[in-house]
Amino acid sequence: MKTALFPQTHVVRFSFSAAYKPLLLLVCSAFAAPATHAEMLSLRDQNQQVRLDPQTLAIDWIADGQTYAVNQANASVDGLRQSVRQLPQTQANMLSWLWLPSNIQVSARLEANDLSLQFERNADQRISRNQQVRLNWFDLPEEFADALLLPLNEGLRVPVRHETWASYLQNEYSGSNTTQDLKMPFWTVSAHPVSTAKKTASHENKAASADRFFSYLLLNPFNNRIDFRDLSGQKTKGQQAAVEMTSSHLFTALNRKEPFQLLIHMGKDNLSGASRFRQWREAQGERDSLSDKAARNPNVRKLIGASHVYLFGSDGIAEQDVTDWAGLMQWFFSDTNLSPFADQEAVRELMPLTQSNGKIRLNLYQKRLLVEAVNRSLAAYFPFSAPQVDEDGIARQYEAVRQRKAYLKDHAARFLIAPSLWGQSLSQPVLQTFQAAGLNRLWIGLDNWLPAFFQPEVVDQAKQSGYLVATYDSYNTAINVTDNESWLTAHLPESVRKACAIENADGSKQRGFRGQGNYLNPGCGTDYVKRRAQHIMKFGRFNSLFLDVDATGMAREDYTVRPHLSGSEPESGMSEQRMTEAFNARMSWMSEQGMVLGSEDGNSITTRGVVFAHGMETTGFGWTDPDMKRNRRSPYFLGAWYPDQKPAFFFRSAQVKEPYRSLFFTPAFKVPLYQAVFHDELMNTHHWHMDSLKFSDVKGVRDLAGMLYNTPPMVHLSRDEAQSTDLPRIRALQHYQQGFAPVHQVLWDKALVGFDWLDKDGNIQQTRFSDGSQIVANFTKKSQVVRIGDDTVTLPAMSFRAELQSGDGQKPSIVMWTSGVY
Repeated sequence: MKTALFPQTHVVRFSFSAAYKPLLLLVCSAFAAPATHAEMLSLRDQNQQVRLDPQTLAIDWIADGQTYAVNQANASVDGLRQSVRQLPQTQANMLSWLWLPSNIQVSARLEANDLSLQFERNADQRISRNQQVRLNWFDLPEEFADALLLPLNEGLRVPVRHETWASYLQNEYSGSNTTQDLKMPFWTVSAHPVSTAKKTASHENKAASADRFFSYLLLNPFNNRIDFRDLSGQKTKGQQAAVEMTSSHLFTALNRKEPFQLLIHMGKDNLSGASRFRQWREAQGERDSLSDKAARNPNVRKLIGASHVYLFGSDGIAEQDVTDWAGLMQWFFSDTNLSPFADQEAVRELMPLTQSNGKIRLNLYQKRLLVEAVNRSLAAYFPFSAPQVDEDGIARQYEAVRQRKAYLKDHAARFLIAPSLWGQSLSQPVLQTFQAAGLNRLWIGLDNWLPAFFQPEVVDQAKQSGYLVATYDSYNTAINVTDNESWLTAHLPESVRKACAIENADGSKQRGFRGQGNYLNPGCGTDYVKRRAQHIMKFGRFNSLFLDVDATGMAREDYTVRPHLSGSEPESGMSEQRMTEAFNARMSWMSEQGMVLGSEDGNSITTRGVVFAHGMETTGFGWTDPDMKRNRRSPYFLGAWYPDQKPAFFFRSAQVKEPYRSLFFTPAFKVPLYQAVFHDELMNTHHWHMDSLKFSDVKGVRDLAGMLYNTPPMVHLSRDEAQSTDLPRIRALQHYQQGFAPVHQVLWDKALVGFDWLDKDGNIQQTRFSDGSQIVANFTKKSQVVRIGDDTVTLPAMSFRAELQSGDGQKPSIVMWTSGVY
């Protein structure tokens, strides 16, 4: 039988489990006392053999006459090693036993290259909300491991004996979960046989030489934890081991009835774990291809070959809209409706200028200050009302924005360009630049929906030009409006925030993003969410939507008792599994409204309805590093969060500090695990914190990795950065389109099936796709002569070459592209 783990995803319970329960009780009662130690037992299937210690979970895999250590002997429950009461082995490929005193039934089954394990507690055994049961089941045999392949964002290859990685994993990733932190619930270990002579510490760029790749797929991805420990300096039988990795599962009051199931897969290449996970998702009915999504919504095809652009600024007018600065300033301070709302800075810096008898010339700072004062005063004079449960306020926001525009048109039009051209972000001049630059495929994202309310006709023009236009939206954090008036998406009714706030096991309420407000249960307040979303889509006229957070796999347990809430246990709350179902249900509903839906990250457990995601292609790092966060004189400083229409955080070019540069931007440490699973299912690119132009010293590496994996570029724009086709960011978009678009138009619906190094250091890499197409990237700063199939080609420095199959028997087409600086 099958047990649902997340929406329409099923984990197969071992068929012998239920059948042997009566026998289990009978056999257990026959023992006078449990055994204190169990010897290694064997499982055999076809040509495979696994030796397993049922007490400690030490596991060896014998393949082609070689023995591989798959798991160290370190299993425990709540820190206690268990004794074993074993069932008779009736089939060569199956084992089942009982752990005591925890009363956990363990089952193992070997089928070809898969070893399945299941751990199940007696459903009648209750667990208190503050007394969880921890199962420690995995301990990396680091002596015989060469590298870890971890789905931390797109995928990282971590040499086991790399001291810098060991320290970083311990400090930054220890305690990770397998829903949000790991983007897919598996990892792969490249290993050499136990009988092989001990390997010395390897250089970080040394080519992988593993004989086998063992992947650990957590079929129940919830309530799991991964820990890392830095073993640098410790010797293990003459070999320096740097990384220790362990994993555990928690049985809680909310998931106690669900077994913990995993699958260990033996493969022969670095993508074998990703490929096996892809197969498993397909078997469970989880895969939803881009082709199928495009058949349901033809607008999905507008993403093929499209670069992703965020337009910043959500106020009515921009500095580029002003033609008479002195006149606008004089009018503003004489307008009795608006001038009372001017802040102290504007009054101090600008009002004295109005008394000048000479010609007034404003500098750049003063111009920005005046435009901000006009926009903010209009917002104060035509304010938004607080949302209510039965009135989301979107229609009133639309009307208020239209009133602001009409007021400017009636009272200040003589100081500005034509009203049809106004706009801080989305505006006719920006669209005209896109079209003049030949940018025919774009996804355009807005800070929020207000620019579309201000110029709805421009949204229509953008759609007619073939673009997707989306607003950012979110329903995960709710705050008091007075706490942050500019955080529009978090302005939810107070009653919703109080009723839907997540309650932790200790009774506290889960604090929201950056400690503000509260995180909300996605299964709560759904009527309000749907009503607000529908109104945003209607008044904004969008054909795409970016729903923040929902696809990050941010599954939590919620101990709030809500008997009326679907997915909640009437007496306890909502499990991580049920919360994941609620996220997926919300995203699925959004996509059914005709929107091309995107979200953050695109974690594997939360992809329902999602066509694209932002976040997977650049790993987040260094958020607490003072040189990146606070030191404004540092070349690594990411930038301030102002001005609103062009925050330096998003536009300031920065360098990458060590060790982040070496760890995250060395080509040899990259592996396309996510694309091997999702390339033809979900388009992914960078997180909006780090567009393609953010880091000057690793731009080429990021460019080529994106082209190699066939993922879209992302470029941030403001009104002043899009005035002309000659400006750097527009030129960058043109250049990216030349490399990405022709390749993606061929490969958007193809699976990424292979990844190889073509040199010993990993600086020349190749990806292969299901139609036979292949891409080769040269990450070096010199031209390289490379053998590709039967051909010898020269790749320029920092370039890629795509050989694309035509599908009609014609000669493959070739696309070559070199990363550049603009």
